[in-house]
Amino acid sequence: MKSLALVPVLLLCCAPLYAADGKPGETLPPGAAVETDPKYPPVVSYTLKNGLKLLILEKKFVPTVSFSIAFKVGNVDCPQGKTGLAHLFEHVAFKGSKTVNTKDYAKEKIVLDKIETAAKAMIAEERKPSPDAARLETLKKKLADLEKEADAFVLKDEFTQTYKNLGSSGLNAATSMDYTIYMVSLPANQLETLLAMEADRFKNPVLREFYRERSVVTEEQYMYATQADRTLFKELMAAAMTIHPYRNPIGGWMDDIKTLTMTDAEKFYGTFYVPNNATIAIVGDVKPAEVIRLAEKHFSGWKPSELPDTAYTQEPQQKAEKRFSLFFKATPSLRMGFHNPGFYHPDIYPLVMASEVLSGGKTARFYRNLVEGKQVALYASAGSAVSVRYPSLFTISAAPKAPHTPEELEAAIWEEIERLKKEPPTAWEMEKILNNHDADMVKGMENSLDLAQNLSLAEQVYGGWKFDWKFGEELRKVKPEDVSRAVAKYLVRENYTIGIIRPPAAAAPAQSKGDAK
Repeated sequence: MKSLALVPVLLLCCAPLYAADGKPGETLPPGAAVETDPKYPPVVSYTLKNGLKLLILEKKFVPTVSFSIAFKVGNVDCPQGKTGLAHLFEHVAFKGSKTVNTKDYAKEKIVLDKIETAAKAMIAEERKPSPDAARLETLKKKLADLEKEADAFVLKDEFTQTYKNLGSSGLNAATSMDYTIYMVSLPANQLETLLAMEADRFKNPVLREFYRERSVVTEEQYMYATQADRTLFKELMAAAMTIHPYRNPIGGWMDDIKTLTMTDAEKFYGTFYVPNNATIAIVGDVKPAEVIRLAEKHFSGWKPSELPDTAYTQEPQQKAEKRFSLFFKATPSLRMGFHNPGFYHPDIYPLVMASEVLSGGKTARFYRNLVEGKQVALYASAGSAVSVRYPSLFTISAAPKAPHTPEELEAAIWEEIERLKKEPPTAWEMEKILNNHDADMVKGMENSLDLAQNLSLAEQVYGGWKFDWKFGEELRKVKPEDVSRAVAKYLVRENYTIGIIRPPAAAAPAQSKGDAK
């Protein structure tokens, strides 16, 4: 079996030079810590006084620096009636600051305030039971005219173009139910420019072009609504999660998106986009002491604040099977969901093993028995959790192979589930999963930007940057009978929700003349 001990061997060529006393050759400031356990990469960790966490890994493969900043805020944190706000803010976080993307912010701010007043008036009219069509049209025109007036002060795409001119790659961001993350890579000699730009955009954001970007997000959601798989997953979460905010789609409910204001986004920013709710990871051809010095220079002025209570209403125990049909012009498919105990519960480890036993590649049970064997499925895959911070769902996605029906495939999947309850994984199945985890760990070290993202997310959301390594250690403790026990406990009918994509129902026949009404 491949061992995680191989990972540090790979990292020897990217470790910083150490003095005899274990300290880096370049003196680190008080409070900085260097990981010296050979099980882990030699990450330097440091926390600024404002609570911002910093992780640095020196890699000398190529002269680049990869940056990732993770915030512990996702759609789960959006206020009631404001779903989609986390995703929308991620979009406008690329619109610059008081110094970037603007020709004259003082004058621009006057127009932005007018835009907000006009937008709120328009939204208020739209929300009336009987909107005044003429007034609404006047308000829409006023908003459009003000947005054009604001354009005179905007340096379009200056933020992204500056990065492009500096030779960036991977400039992007992503919002999930649990977190929001931003990332980019630059030549190593642009380290200070990178930190200065990122500090500026999160300390001094200006949400310019907000309502235009809201329209972009709205169109994005309309497009997603035409995608069967996305729609099926959205409906599954809404059906299975009756109370917890995981039931809300990441992009938000359309009715909510249409009412989001710049004021909402600014309040959301002030609540969650604070340094004590973020972790920065930097991987590349850098000196940790220099990174810390520059981080202090550019980020120390970012003001912390008290974080809100995020102990959201717990989802009650499901006590009855739930089923729904989604009528869609698409290939029939199904998605199953079973409530899991959460990513911080010890049962998650055998459930992870169960998902891999069922669908971890072409030697797993679903592929061998359902795709190749019975040939009842085009594909079938399982996942132990769709989210991390709170209990979510163990899911199974599959599509029947014609002429088999979704019901036949569902029955075949249940046969595999019941079999796993009675027949624990073999030693070979367990060893294969652990080997694959080790291989993924090694592969994850190769790409600096991916590694930076993993480190920042693990530290900010998963409980510590060593999460992947420790998770592997916990998987090694799982016994075959633990897997069967967990499946028998959680993959049961009363904990079960299933959605099936079916062809649209045929139109009802026209009523014949003389038929009873």
